[in-house]
Amino acid sequence: MDLKITINKLEKYCSYSEKCKSDIVKKLYEWKVFHNHDEIINHLTNHNYINEERYALLYCMGKFNSRRWGKIKISNHLLKKGIKNEDIKNAITQISDEKYNKSLTDLINYKSNQISDNNIFNKNSKIAKYLYQKGYELDLIWTKIKIISQDHD
Repeated sequence: MDLKITINKLEKYCSYSEKCKSDIVKKLYEWKVFHNHDEIINHLTNHNYINEERYALLYCMGKFNSRRWGKIKISNHLLKKGIKNEDIKNAITQISDEKYNKSLTDLINYKSNQISDNNIFNKNSKIAKYLYQKGYELDLIWTKIKIISQDHD
């Protein structure tokens, strides 16, 4: 594929939704373009089609707001995409503590209503496992579960 045509297609691709460098490289391999990767990525970066700081922020907020992922899961997924730690930390800090705690409380209540186990230890363990898989921090999970359990007593 001609370089100009490739860049033009990638500009359109990036215009539809936010992309990161690894998304571009993946797309290039899909199109069987095995050369000029650095040149293409530099062009897209210089023309603001890709911006990894912006990508990290939008990814973070999207996964937190729509899928209610915790900070650990979001961070791990961004790391897999090759996003720098600094960009990840900046994005994660944009989640307010208030919203994060509310999300955690809502998920605990949601999962608690789904589990019919009468053994409180088993029930809380299942809730904690669910939240851990969603990417929330274990110490925060157990602190919140204890607080909610005390409120229901």
